[in-house]
Amino acid sequence: MSSTFFGFNIARSGLFASQRAMNITSHNIANAKTPGYTRQRLDMEQSSPMYLPGGQGMLGTGVDTEGISQLRSEFLDLKYRNEITGYGEWETKSETLESIESIFNEPSDSGIQTVFDEFFSSLQELVDTPESSTTRKAVRQRAIAFTTRINGMINQFEDLQSNMDFEVRATVDQINGYGEQIKDLNKSIYQAELDGSKANDLRDQRNLLVDQLSELTDINYYEDSENRFHVLINGKSLVSHVNNSELTYVQRTTKVNTYDVDGLHDVEWADGLAFNPTGGKIKGLTDMIDNDSGNSKGIPYYVNQLNEFVATFADEMNSIHSAGYDLYGNSGVDFFTYDITNPAKSFSISADIEADVSKIAAAESAGGVPGNAGNVLKMADMRHESILFPSGSAESPEDFLNSLISNLGVDSQEATRMKENQEVMIYQIETNRQSISGVSMDEEMTNMIQFQHSFNANSRMITTIDEMIDTIINRMGVVGR
Repeated sequence: MSSTFFGFNIARSGLFASQRAMNITSHNIANAKTPGYTRQRLDMEQSSPMYLPGGQGMLGTGVDTEGISQLRSEFLDLKYRNEITGYGEWETKSETLESIESIFNEPSDSGIQTVFDEFFSSLQELVDTPESSTTRKAVRQRAIAFTTRINGMINQFEDLQSNMDFEVRATVDQINGYGEQIKDLNKSIYQAELDGSKANDLRDQRNLLVDQLSELTDINYYEDSENRFHVLINGKSLVSHVNNSELTYVQRTTKVNTYDVDGLHDVEWADGLAFNPTGGKIKGLTDMIDNDSGNSKGIPYYVNQLNEFVATFADEMNSIHSAGYDLYGNSGVDFFTYDITNPAKSFSISADIEADVSKIAAAESAGGVPGNAGNVLKMADMRHESILFPSGSAESPEDFLNSLISNLGVDSQEATRMKENQEVMIYQIETNRQSISGVSMDEEMTNMIQFQHSFNANSRMITTIDEMIDTIINRMGVVGR
């Protein structure tokens, strides 16, 4: 048989449950804009009932609060992290290729095609007036502008490669930092959950770090049967419960590509094992720094192409020019010069031409000086003549440059398209994720009113029971006194 105060216990359990649920609702509202926060819910179930004698059934005893759970989809978390890994890679590639496009600066009044056109236009003018000193000076200036533009592009490529190498090192530091924070949170979560509780707010912080880490590199993660959390990169542990490993970067002793800038770094594990990223921002950075072929052509590809162009173009032009005769009737000299170890960076007009424009060998024969322009006509025609480049392509210098710029445009568009595709996927997944995990102010306001009414009703129940007991104690049996 239940005691006189049995009803008080039922109402008290409802009162405390409503109050706790109200506090959780308040916590949700307060963190509605907190990055990474997952809305929480009070888990309630009816208390164990009391059996009534004689087969009369069971009498309810109130409500128990079982715990505080998060409303979160691990499947959507996994999908989000997979897609943001791809986004981190393609965003980096897209931004880098945009920078390369700005170096080529096409189409524009100062791009490589413009100065190339202006150089050959000046040669064509010299065909008409080979004896003119003014026209010869124009050829020299246009040639200097052309070589200087290519020199500047190589310097910009070197700066870009160095800056990206710095970004690789900064990204490695970020990865290590996230690993350290996850390790510390693992320890705090594990200790907080020893009694069976769930450290929801600490888990939110860890989940946010895993989200951010996923953008930097491709990871795998899991929580074992003993609630110990692990993060792996390419099968090697970055975080294992309360321990973590670190990545490091070491300066290269040999270049990956012939024309790489000095001082680049390789990323490896602190214990010396190789690190080969398969996704994320760091994958995009290393591809753009090192790749000279394939679907992810980076800085080395465009530097190599410029060096190939300069060496082949200068050799062909020198071959034609040296076969002609200058204003003095002397055999021609080299028109351009370059250092074979870095052709595009050292590309310039020869010292002879720079010192004396009369050395420009416009004539085809000594007897044709000064009015003959047969040789400079051959130089001007070389713009459209097919020549064999070391890579095996046979095309004109103009077509080579056009093809290089077109390929860059295609690569850039592809990277931008992939980045935008990833953005769409991430948006859709995040929308679905927020529909489960995000705080809805309308829903929380509804819950607040519901729990408020529940609290008031249980309070009223206690008051009613109190009045009933007061009647029994103070008013029963007083009739007739």
